[in-house]
Amino acid sequence: MNMKVSRIKLISMLMCFLVAIACKETLKPEPVKKGDKPGKVSQYTSESIPGGAIITFKVPASPDLRYVKATYTLNTGLVREAKSTVYTNTILVDGFSKAGDYQITLVAVSVGEVESDPVFVKITALTPSHQAVVDDIRVNKTMYATFGGINVDYKNEMEENLVIRVLTKDEKNNWMVASTAYTKAKNGRLRLRGYPPVEREFAVYVTDRWNNKSDTLYRSLTPIYEIKFNKALFKEVNLPGDTYTPHSGASRARAMPILWSEPITSATIFHTQPISVMPQHFTFDMGVKAKLSRYIFYSDANSNAVMFGPGTPSVWELWGSNNPNPDGSFASWTKVGKFNSIKPSGLPLGQLSDADIAQCKNGEEFEVDPVAGAYRYWRWRSLENWGNLSYIYMARFTFFGSAEN
Repeated sequence: MNMKVSRIKLISMLMCFLVAIACKETLKPEPVKKGDKPGKVSQYTSESIPGGAIITFKVPASPDLRYVKATYTLNTGLVREAKSTVYTNTILVDGFSKAGDYQITLVAVSVGEVESDPVFVKITALTPSHQAVVDDIRVNKTMYATFGGINVDYKNEMEENLVIRVLTKDEKNNWMVASTAYTKAKNGRLRLRGYPPVEREFAVYVTDRWNNKSDTLYRSLTPIYEIKFNKALFKEVNLPGDTYTPHSGASRARAMPILWSEPITSATIFHTQPISVMPQHFTFDMGVKAKLSRYIFYSDANSNAVMFGPGTPSVWELWGSNNPNPDGSFASWTKVGKFNSIKPSGLPLGQLSDADIAQCKNGEEFEVDPVAGAYRYWRWRSLENWGNLSYIYMARFTFFGSAEN
């Protein structure tokens, strides 16, 4: 009996072993299916773009087709691939660092990565964006001296992701990066400040997302001497049409000269009457013919409750004149610029972030267009305020630039 049981156990073990082998063989991956070799890509044309091209082609008729592949070599020697699906008949090839002619290899690919015979397409890449930016700066001379440093104005027409670096020399006469901008904006400005009014060398170059580097543009520039205008020379000017009468019902309200008084942190403000209307303007004399470089606007930082308050100007203009018409009209005035106050947080009226509070306490700086003229008389024209009220209130302002004869 025991011998019979042992034989049954042995047979059972053998059967389990055979089943396991069978299962193992069943689970083996099947060979990858390979489709038929597709036909060649045909009827191809190309449209030149900065740094590359868009290739249009006829997709070969193949039931197993999966995609069309373009292979090409960049100027750095890096081989790149671009693919399009069976649902499109265009493919983008880009990343070339220079304008010129390049060869692109096109193949159709079916199931199992079976490739067609290649076709060779010649494309003509236009000047890539990173180089076009520097070329525009060179041609239009938009790297130029300004107060206390230089500006670099750039145009990025294709809105590519670019890195713009501005360099100058350190105390050991070695080139160093002084400013870097990571941008895809269509246009912008880099600002370098803190330099004395002596000639020094500056340079700029641009790189793109493939790490292509443009030519480097060099210029010797002399920053313009900048002063803080003496507020002791400022005077209130009252002309017909001006809004200058302070609000008598506000305890912190003062007449216009409070705007250029010290200290900056005082709780007092210039507050026009509630019966006034918007837009409204007031006029003052700076005592010298002033070419402005920038100014700092202090809205009202007396407490969190009044920061970015409803009567604080949010949009305004600056106008200048050297011979104001006594009738108060704008005929003898030149608009120097339009300015928008920016609330860092973007929060609604009555809500503040730490950045909002810091800006109110430190002031908000605005740059004046360097091509603007020099004027002795100035007019602040408030267009909007944060609460759409009919009056404004503001604390102080400080102006910088150079005095001209």
